[in-house]
Amino acid sequence: MNYSIGVDLGTTTVAAFIIDERGHSYPIKTVLNFQYPEFGLDSIKRIQNGLDENSVRKLQQKAISTINALIDENKNEIGFDYDDIKEIIIAGNTVMEMALCGYPLLSLSKPPYRSQSDVSFYNNTNYFKDFYLKNRKLFIFPVLDGFVGGDTVASIYYLDMLKRDKPVFFADFGTNVEIVIGYKNRIYTTSAPAGPTFEGGNIKFGVTAKSGAISEVTLKGSIFKVKTIEDSIPIGICGSGIMSLIYELLKGGIIDKNGRILPPELIDSESFSVVERGHNENEVVLYFDGKNNIRFFQEDIRQFQFAKSAIKSASEILMKKFKISNNDDFDVYISGTFGSHIKPDIIDLIDIFPFNGKKINFINDSVILGCQKYIVSESLERDNELRNIIDISKNFPLSGSKLFESRFIENISFQL
Repeated sequence: MNYSIGVDLGTTTVAAFIIDERGHSYPIKTVLNFQYPEFGLDSIKRIQNGLDENSVRKLQQKAISTINALIDENKNEIGFDYDDIKEIIIAGNTVMEMALCGYPLLSLSKPPYRSQSDVSFYNNTNYFKDFYLKNRKLFIFPVLDGFVGGDTVASIYYLDMLKRDKPVFFADFGTNVEIVIGYKNRIYTTSAPAGPTFEGGNIKFGVTAKSGAISEVTLKGSIFKVKTIEDSIPIGICGSGIMSLIYELLKGGIIDKNGRILPPELIDSESFSVVERGHNENEVVLYFDGKNNIRFFQEDIRQFQFAKSAIKSASEILMKKFKISNNDDFDVYISGTFGSHIKPDIIDLIDIFPFNGKKINFINDSVILGCQKYIVSESLERDNELRNIIDISKNFPLSGSKLFESRFIENISFQL
């Protein structure tokens, strides 16, 4: 039997799925990108470690090793041979796709922050000497512009934006947060430099969405109730858990609008007991069972504020460019690993978007779904649709934008 493989080549997490010739799709497998921790957690660190041909080759080898590991995991579980794979479809952000193909990242390190003008992606796996799959068809989703890469194209393609009758607001939460507004013959995009917070990065007890990660938090009186992925013993907190925790801290008056963890004597409820004085600042005790001690620190809240401000500011700018406001009728889609865990009312209170009260449609992984759609679609139709997406999309880079800088400062605080 012939199989196809689709890969979401994320900066932090890489996901892959197998689909057979009958159209049956097998469970998605994920793994931490092998580029981390040696080459940093976010895109900026990857760029700094891949400026020339020699350094980017190391990033390339790690990316290929990550994909090979996912292929082997599927191979062992499903029971196929390498020769049974007929094609591989890959989508990632601009940095990941360029690094995979061995293109130096120097052009992304300075204004105007764009990929090389002559960049073109390979169409056969033989271009990669260390790839386990030899002489197989390869498709890498094209880059739109700057930091808006093939993963965003795959998401737009999956959502059928060109066929929509009303605007779609879409945000894909990853190490960068890509934001898209579009329908019919108009698509606007941008990339918010949110950092890895929503994947557990730069958080003291942060982890990716894996077994034991705290994915949901509720505060009942003076006690935190936590849910973990696979109901395992808590090992840390992932993106959905972080958003859920911030929601509870705001609702319980444990942090103020500036994000400061209040001292116990200023907390006007019995929830004061979840706060302890640290060496320099107050700390939130999230979970303690005599062995595991999971805390949330003032710096963790700052990291979240930076991330949420970047997303809200980028969204404000893009909505203004597109000429839509909170009062207009548009659909909202959010993609990311926390999608199935987060509650819509949390989104509104933590002040992450410049609109509220909208129905939010969550997608676990729009990039994977875009790869799946590509595999099962008729070639001429999909090629035409992708070409149209590229032709009509307009990107609005935020690097160096004075407007973004001013909105970013304004949006650091919570709107209580």
